[in-house]
Amino acid sequence: MAGVATEKATVPGLAARMAAFRSLGGNCEFGFVQRYCGAEPSGLLRFSYTPLDDLIGALETRFERYGAPSDLVLAPTETGVYYCRSRTYNIWSNTQRAVAGTDHDALLEREYGRVAHLKARMLADLATGEKILVRKADAGQTDADFQRLAEAVWRHGPSTLLRVREAAPGSATEPLRRTGDLVLEGSVRRFSPGEQAWDVELESWVALCDAAYAAHAGVAPASLTAAPSADAMRLPHGTARHKGRHREPGLSAFTKLLDTTRFDPAKPYVFSAWVRIPAHALPERVFAVMGRERLGWCDADLTIRNRWQRVWAAGRVGDGTDRPCVGLGLIGDAGDRFESRDWHLREGPVPDWSAPPPPEAMGFFARLRDRLGG
Repeated sequence: MAGVATEKATVPGLAARMAAFRSLGGNCEFGFVQRYCGAEPSGLLRFSYTPLDDLIGALETRFERYGAPSDLVLAPTETGVYYCRSRTYNIWSNTQRAVAGTDHDALLEREYGRVAHLKARMLADLATGEKILVRKADAGQTDADFQRLAEAVWRHGPSTLLRVREAAPGSATEPLRRTGDLVLEGSVRRFSPGEQAWDVELESWVALCDAAYAAHAGVAPASLTAAPSADAMRLPHGTARHKGRHREPGLSAFTKLLDTTRFDPAKPYVFSAWVRIPAHALPERVFAVMGRERLGWCDADLTIRNRWQRVWAAGRVGDGTDRPCVGLGLIGDAGDRFESRDWHLREGPVPDWSAPPPPEAMGFFARLRDRLGG
């Protein structure tokens, strides 16, 4: 059980907080949320899909037959990746190995070893109750269904469960609330679509998980503002005007090269900017760019015109001989244009949520200072 929150309690960094969670196998989405936050915990169901009834059956039998001889089978998918399926519990795990060029028998042997190791770790985690267990609310799932899952978990130990719902379109997310001694509930703006589990709505996921961690650990919620990096490069803050560079629709990039020696290749960094698209422009896309390995992002909403909106992209600088870039991109033709201002590059997976948008209209002297970059 969580204790009383105190201001003096030391709150670990975001990656460490996200490592305190374990997925209960809704699909791969939460595994990508952790990855985008810099956390790579080894979880039995982290990149897995398991129907609720099968998951409950596995918990009730301590996953006894999971990984037993002849239980596992490799199944190629439409995306060209092998999934490993449990015949007993209908657990489908993404091996993240392409069918082409992969030794089937060697991969299957590896999966048997992985399941044996991670199953023992999961049972140990369930016994201590130290981890927060995450399960997305499936379509049509009732409170009684979730209660059956909770009771199956609590057969092992006092784990806290986080039940995550998808907010209704156009509705605000629900704040985290405690609905039982060991049950937390909240929502994110949207779940990842279909087979694109990597396309997560990172901001609301991070906010929900941070609140859940604080409630579970008995600490004050952490500040989720992206911390300014001591080595972050200087970027423009005044208003800049951008237009497409091609007669036919194509990519026009407005970027700057990164000095990779000034960044930790393993840490996530987030670039954000405010953009304003005029009413007469018809771009196909306006978006942010950051580094080699793109993590979370938020493109411009093309239905919003003549008003500032924030775009951002998080990524890692990574390793490589080429220099990655940071900035903005436009897909459109020479008639498409937009404005931008307040470029920021900071360490972290999400931007500063508290930063206010620029004023929609400025007086003469304010415009002059803006043009001069003041």
